[in-house]
Amino acid sequence: MVEPFSDEYLMLMEHKKIPVEAMKKLPQAMNLIKVVPTTYDYLDSDLKKDGFGSRQHWEV
Repeated sequence: MVEPFSDEYLMLMEHKKIPVEAMKKLPQAMNLIKVVPTTYDYLDSDLKKDGFGSRQHWEV
């Protein structure tokens, strides 16, 4: 969870063009959940044309 009205929270509100003053008027702060992936799977059949497997896996 991103702490409401922290620097990160305010940066995300600005990025999404959500007015902070409107958020402060809500009875409860909007919750933001931060997701940090640890692995990625990429599927693309066009990769076979370049000699790669169509499924690529990457661990962070």
